[in-house]
Amino acid sequence: MDCNKHHIETDKIVKDLPINQGGIGRHKCASCAFEKGYENGKNHIVDFNINDFISNLDRSQKGLHRHRDPIEAYELGYYHGQVEAGNHLTIQNKKGIAFSMRNYGLTIIAKSILNILKEDNLPYAHATNVVNIAHGFEILVKARIVEQHPLLIFDKISNNEKIKEGDLEFEDLLQNGRTIEYSKLPYQLWAATGNKITNIDLYNKFGKIRNQIIHFHVPMEISLSIEALKYSFEIIEKCVNEWWSNYTIFKYIKVFDYHLETYKKIFDKLEELNLTTKYKFCPKHRYILK
Repeated sequence: MDCNKHHIETDKIVKDLPINQGGIGRHKCASCAFEKGYENGKNHIVDFNINDFISNLDRSQKGLHRHRDPIEAYELGYYHGQVEAGNHLTIQNKKGIAFSMRNYGLTIIAKSILNILKEDNLPYAHATNVVNIAHGFEILVKARIVEQHPLLIFDKISNNEKIKEGDLEFEDLLQNGRTIEYSKLPYQLWAATGNKITNIDLYNKFGKIRNQIIHFHVPMEISLSIEALKYSFEIIEKCVNEWWSNYTIFKYIKVFDYHLETYKKIFDKLEELNLTTKYKFCPKHRYILK
């Protein structure tokens, strides 16, 4: 069946997705796929057979979505749906809080990695990226802990009438509490979840670099771009893969940059630095599992 829907707004979003004229996605409506992904993302639907959905999708070779990859469109829609859902989550919902934190942390990290790829060698060029990547991972660690209980990310909670009355809300904690600092997070993560940050030396080293940038000055004797990439793919990517199935930094990079050369540049840089991931470069899909 041919698609007869008017995807005026959706077409504007999917028009820059990769071309796909092969396999089950050939001539399928990418805008329909985006809208289904958006619906599933907004409703937190994870158990979904994407191959069956694409196979039964209406055909379309018209408009701005002509020949666009429907699988990529579904994933992009899912991300947009997640972001939309995060804007309406009740603050009392620990799953919702963690979900929103996870998306935010990975978004910060993905944007910073793209900035690093510009290879600007001017002084201080990558200092902000280092700070943002460390901050993004701090949010991810706290998101993992929040999945157990939101109170576990707080080191200190000031006296408050609502605490005494047992009517405490998360927003009250944000106003009257102090979250656990970077250096103490690995222990709290292990205590709350059993998860460990295996390369703790690199974690601590990067934290010191971040602190030096924030409180004193930018270190000029080291390559901040290299340190940031090592931290991102030796620690963050591996933790994200372990903690949340099918989550990866690459998925969030795709939201901001679909250019093939960007992904080739990332994987070439990782190979140059001898950094490994569970994914490899793919000219068709940008990245795939090894």
